[in-house]
Amino acid sequence: MASLSAFSLAGGVVAQGLPPAIFALMNHPAASFFEAPPPNSGIPLNLPIDSLQGSANWQQLFEGRAVLLDLWASWCAPCLVETPGLNALSEQYGSDTFAVAVLKTADPNTSLMQMQQIFDRGNYNALTAFADGSADGWGFFRALKVNMRNSQKQAGLPMAALVGPDGREIARTYGTIKGRKWEHPQIADFIAQFSKAWS
Repeated sequence: MASLSAFSLAGGVVAQGLPPAIFALMNHPAASFFEAPPPNSGIPLNLPIDSLQGSANWQQLFEGRAVLLDLWASWCAPCLVETPGLNALSEQYGSDTFAVAVLKTADPNTSLMQMQQIFDRGNYNALTAFADGSADGWGFFRALKVNMRNSQKQAGLPMAALVGPDGREIARTYGTIKGRKWEHPQIADFIAQFSKAWS
């Protein structure tokens, strides 16, 4: 796995524009769960993101906040398994500088209302149901090159990205683990440290 420690540090923290606390996370015990994004992938800042309240783009929703972005689909069983942990992270660490965003993509047959009903049944009250608002519902999946990895390991959903306040993807993680990834104490602590790095 191309882990977080594989990031190029050329030019140092200032040139990279990242706070020193982000670089300190490379030595965190959970860093091996994350990897660098593939070349030429990135958050599509101007693609519409739909919610039950209307449509906006990334900058309108999240500018100035770091984000744990989870790409989600109703057909993805591990996505459903990981949703409670994402809700807990949002409850604990959501703030003016950090958000957890669960975005439905590659799932055009599930409506936003159906996604919200899944959240309601699970009492995921700290999450907003967001959907890829591109014409075919696959825009975020394509822009983030979900099916490409720096390693030869299998790629696909679930995939979550750590995104800086400027909309730049910093790292990503795929899949799930036994006992749910986001509820693993080391990974939850990693996200806690990531959320605090920007304040």
